[in-house]
Amino acid sequence: MKRKVVLLSVLCCLSVLSGVGVLQADSLTVVPSHEEDLAKKSKFKGPDKTHGVKSVTILGAIDLGKDFKDMAGIKLRARELIIEPGGVVAMHQHDSRPGVAYILEGDIIEHRNDQSGPIVRAVGDVAFEQSGVVHWWENLSRKPVRALVVDIVSPN
Repeated sequence: MKRKVVLLSVLCCLSVLSGVGVLQADSLTVVPSHEEDLAKKSKFKGPDKTHGVKSVTILGAIDLGKDFKDMAGIKLRARELIIEPGGVVAMHQHDSRPGVAYILEGDIIEHRNDQSGPIVRAVGDVAFEQSGVVHWWENLSRKPVRALVVDIVSPN
């Protein structure tokens, strides 16, 4: 039931988003570089390079300033990531970029500084990310992984 509520909430958000675009591997930014730099200063260990990400599709974004005056320029954004078998999203530390990752297809392993071991995320699983979370992802399966990532981003 909880998964259905989360999915329904995410789908409701997507219904109001606009502006679809796809970034292919050569122009791909999965996480901001300053978040990768922050993670390197932590005691947590993980890969420092992203590879094997087939695409990042920008499903849309809305300016939260329209509903919350003090949030002008801050956006609620939705993206779809496709991570190929063997692919890795480099270690990074969230910094004023809270988000939710919902696994649409496949199995992926998440490594987090706030967990004692790796977490296998499967279809329907949700990962919550907020400031201070240091983590990285790896697809050790033989199939691509599709994830819906909804986050809040500032203009910088």
